[in-house]
Amino acid sequence: MPQKFQILLVDDSPTDAQIFETALKQASARPQVYWVATGREALEFLRQQGRFEEVGAVDIVILDLHLNGEDGMEVLKEIKADPDLCWKPVIMLSSSISQNDIDLAYSLGVNAYFRKPMTLDSYVEQIRVLIQHWLDLAQLPSLERRTHRQHLAENLDAVAGETGI
Repeated sequence: MPQKFQILLVDDSPTDAQIFETALKQASARPQVYWVATGREALEFLRQQGRFEEVGAVDIVILDLHLNGEDGMEVLKEIKADPDLCWKPVIMLSSSISQNDIDLAYSLGVNAYFRKPMTLDSYVEQIRVLIQHWLDLAQLPSLERRTHRQHLAENLDAVAGETGI
């Protein structure tokens, strides 16, 4: 039986969130999607703080670029700067086709940038491809590996400090 795959959707539009969930259900029955409407909620969810203490980890984050009163780029920057979260794949899903937005997202560490499709059929196809890539093809780090990598990074920092490198 395939493992349950968990997605955090960060989008301030309930309509867009519902369309995403509909497309996801049509594309694949495997993923469980959690939806939050703000960047602050996303960070609390990922850090399992406040009302999200017991929710468990998600495998990937789907992040809207323009959140109500917030900038998805700032949320992306905060995720990628956090040693406990930086390994987590973040997919930007936006209606923006601005090359500046795309370039900035990649420079901040986004793993992929997708434009929100205009029809449900194209949305379903895009979600199917996304799920196939992240569920069936990509190899994600295990919790043990992430912890080991953090220890390696800390040890490298300590050695560099001792040797003056």
